Amino acid sequence: MKTSFFFAATLLVLTACQHASQPEKARAVQIDTMQLVAPPAPSVKVASNEVYIVTRDTTTYIRFGDCYFSLDWIKPDAKRNDFELHPDTLFFLQDYSHSIEGQMLAVTTGETQRIQVAQSYETSAIIGQEPLYHWKHYRSSWEHLRPEASNFFICKKYTPAERKRFPPVSITQLQQYVKQHGSPTQYATVARQNNFPAPPVRVAITRYYIRLDGFMAKPSDKINKLLIIEVTFKS
Repeated sequence: MKTSFFFAATLLVLTACQHASQPEKARAVQIDTMQLVAPPAPSVKVASNEVYIVTRDTTTYIRFGDCYFSLDWIKPDAKRNDFELHPDTLFFLQDYSHSIEGQMLAVTTGETQRIQVAQSYETSAIIGQEPLYHWKHYRSSWEHLRPEASNFFICKKYTPAERKRFPPVSITQLQQYVKQHGSPTQYATVARQNNFPAPPVRVAITRYYIRLDGFMAKPSDKINKLLIIEVTFKS
């Protein structure tokens, strides 16, 4: 009788341990391209509004003060960035054949009390592999990204229909613009067109915009950064 009781008690303890060791099932998050790596060790002191950008492997870190933002497959656009005059607007080039869509944007800081991230995009007309950056565009409204975890955000993916949105224009308007501002090769291409868009002229996303807003420990220290990421269409 004592042996049976001891065996039953032991079995109950083992069963309880097995149940306790089972991990809680987490909500699945689809992430296309992501590298969760620690930010590089600070080598220089960066003021609260001073920008410092460093790249490790495929990850780029944008640092100001003790705050980092990190994103994969982008590199700073040296021709357009002016960290002294415009430290709150930062320009980047997206690596060819990669996209920020579906990536995880990580925020690393010990002082941020709250952070909000919003994303939008811009489409342009493209002749072959050459976007018309200075013609007409469609610019989407801002959409706030919901944090997947504390200070981790998934960049929004866009549908095929969203990628083709564009202001109403005629093929004649396109031909007149390219004749005045485009190359002879571009004009020879659009001059044969009867409709817009139609191959080899198309509409696609050419820029992504990411806005980051937050507050540091001191009320006077605000995070207000705009990341403009230009899509690369040829290697």
